[in-house]
Amino acid sequence: MGQKRKATRADRVLREAQRLLEAGVAGQAFPGGAACIAWRDGDGEGLVEAASGLLGQGLGATSSRTPYDLASLTKPVVATAALRLVEAGTLDLDVVAETVLTDVRGGVADGATLRQLLTHTSGLAAWGGLYLDVPHEIGSPAARRWLLNEAARRPEDVGEGREIYSDLGYMLAGEVIARVAAAPLDRVVTRLVFEPLGVEDDLYYAGALPGDRRAALTRTAAPTERCEWRSRIVRGEVHDENCAALGGVSGHAGLFGLARGVALYGRGLLDALAGRSTFLRPETLEDAIADTPGGAYGLGFMRRPPSEGSPGGAAGKRMGPRTFGHLGFTGTSLFCDPDRDLAVALLTNRIHPSRANEKIRGFRPAFHDGIVAAFS
Repeated sequence: MGQKRKATRADRVLREAQRLLEAGVAGQAFPGGAACIAWRDGDGEGLVEAASGLLGQGLGATSSRTPYDLASLTKPVVATAALRLVEAGTLDLDVVAETVLTDVRGGVADGATLRQLLTHTSGLAAWGGLYLDVPHEIGSPAARRWLLNEAARRPEDVGEGREIYSDLGYMLAGEVIARVAAAPLDRVVTRLVFEPLGVEDDLYYAGALPGDRRAALTRTAAPTERCEWRSRIVRGEVHDENCAALGGVSGHAGLFGLARGVALYGRGLLDALAGRSTFLRPETLEDAIADTPGGAYGLGFMRRPPSEGSPGGAAGKRMGPRTFGHLGFTGTSLFCDPDRDLAVALLTNRIHPSRANEKIRGFRPAFHDGIVAAFS
């Protein structure tokens, strides 16, 4: 009887995920999309994958094996690597960033700590077109140094301790983490996050891939936007221009991957939170997903605050009050509901061919509500 109940739930969730993705494509919220829903059910587990639509105009169909630019889903992954280093005794979240980034002229945002960078409370500006003025070869060590120096000198005066969702802060946070770990950020993330969770083949920094894999990615990945700076449709390389100027590896963007890998990463976090694994201690993750006062973000994660207009509103109305996750500008999201032991990954290329398409704002909450209704 138990096996029949589990199969029925999986079938129900799969049918609803497929129906919703097809509706999103028909409503032109995105050219194509893939989803993966993973959960624990008593002593067992469930996982379903769905996909619908095309990679882009004149291109083939998307599938559950289609790699997507994960955009800002990179942030919680990088924060997770930081938490693993903290538990290993290698890293202190309250380290002052400029004591690690000693080559950043003038320091980092009035002595900001790594914790402040990761919780968007450093006072750094949200974003800036730094890539437009890089005086060095894109992706070179000199370009990276210049970009980090510029990012550190872009504060925004909104009051001490106030939250500003900052890509620039995560650019610097990623560099702090890499230097403390004494390895490139892509290797740190792979070693500390992807390999322990068994998703190293599904999630990766595209900019760090060897040449043959990068070439293959340009043929299989979902394309994103036409970039005026690069004078082409971007495919198989990071959409975010500042990350591209850094060489494709940064704390704020650069990860690519499959919906399955994203969902399994989410389920790994839920396992840690429930004390089922040694990946992270439950109290470490509880602290990370707690709201900062007056803000919507914890340490790397977005919580589901009550306001419908907040970014967390993308989780819909049905996911539990402890839900945490993140959004990606390219049309991606991951939300994890500890009360249901449920992780929902949604990957789309809604910005292809242009970011002007914002129908994802209405689709995302409806998608999560539909999945939870089918799951329950």
